[in-house]
Amino acid sequence: MAKDIRDIKIKLDTALLQALPVGGEVVSVVPLGLSNNCETCRIDVRLSGGGMQSFFEKSGKGEDGRELMLAHWTAESSLYSFIPGHVPRPIAVGAYESVSSPVHFFLMEFADLVPAPVPNPAAFMAPVIALHRASMAKSPGGQFGFPVRTRFGHLAQDNTWESSWEVWWTKHMTMTVDREREIRGPYSSPEVAPLRDAFLNMVLPRYLRPLETGGRSVAPCLLHTDLWPGNVQYCRPGNANDEMKVAIFDANGLWGHNEGLEAELGIISNPRCGVGQAYVDEYRKHMPASEPAVDADSRAFMYMIRHQICFATLYPGDPSLRDM
Repeated sequence: MAKDIRDIKIKLDTALLQALPVGGEVVSVVPLGLSNNCETCRIDVRLSGGGMQSFFEKSGKGEDGRELMLAHWTAESSLYSFIPGHVPRPIAVGAYESVSSPVHFFLMEFADLVPAPVPNPAAFMAPVIALHRASMAKSPGGQFGFPVRTRFGHLAQDNTWESSWEVWWTKHMTMTVDREREIRGPYSSPEVAPLRDAFLNMVLPRYLRPLETGGRSVAPCLLHTDLWPGNVQYCRPGNANDEMKVAIFDANGLWGHNEGLEAELGIISNPRCGVGQAYVDEYRKHMPASEPAVDADSRAFMYMIRHQICFATLYPGDPSLRDM
C-alpha cells in the first residue's frame, strides 16, 4: 500500500492507495479535466526503491460511474492482453471506501502522450492491425458482442452476445437510430423518415448478409471502435534513447467483424475525425477486405453512418450533425 504524504486535509482514498505500488509515496495529484463524463487525474508516486512513476485515474459517481469504470477496465484490459506494447497497463478497478455516496475508479499507468502531430498512416494503423490479427477468432464462444455495456461518450451501448454479425449489427443500429430520433425529435423533412426502415431493412441485409452466406463466414476479433486521433497518439518513452511508439486508449471494446472496413474503420473514414482514405488504404494493405470485395467501399460508408448517428445523438443542438 502506498502512502499519501501531501500536506492537505483530504488524502487519496484507501482503495486507491492499496492499488498503488507498495511503499510508494504520493507526492502530487493533478486534475486533468480530460472528460465530460468522469473525473480524470494524474497521480505521481515516489517509489520505495527510488525514482518516480505516474498513474492515470478516472472516477465517476453512482451507478453510471460504476458502469463506466467497469467498461473502461474491461475494454482496456482486453486490448492490453493482446497488444501490451501499445496500451497503457490497466492496474485496478474498484470503489472508494471513505465516501458516503458511491464513487468508482479505474486506474492505469500514465502515458506521456504527444497530442500532435497525428501519427502517419503506418504508425497509426500498426497497433490496430496487430490487435485485429492477434485476437482474430478468439472471442468467447466465437460470438459477437462484449461482456459488459460500454459507452460512446455518455451513450450506453448494449453488447449482448449474438452468433451472427448481421443480427448483432442490425440490433445495434436499430437501437442507435431510434435513440437518436428519441433524443433529437422528429425529422424536419417528411422525406427523411422513410429512410430509417430502408436503411435497417434493405441496406444492412444487402451488405451484411453476403458476408455470412454462400460459404462465407465472419471471424470475430477485438475492436477498439473509437479510433479518432485523440485516442491514437505518440507516447514518449521512459528511456530518452528509445523511439516514440503509438499508444491507443479509451476503447469501447467490442468483439466484431474485421474485414478492414468495419466498425473500426467506420470512424477513421468519418470526415469529422481528421484522418481519411490514406489510413484506410494502409489498413487494407495488411488486412484485405472481406468478400464480396466489390462491396468494400459501400460497407465502409455503412459503418461510418453509425458513428455519425452517435455524434448527432451526443450533440443534439448541432443541426449539421444530422444533416451531414
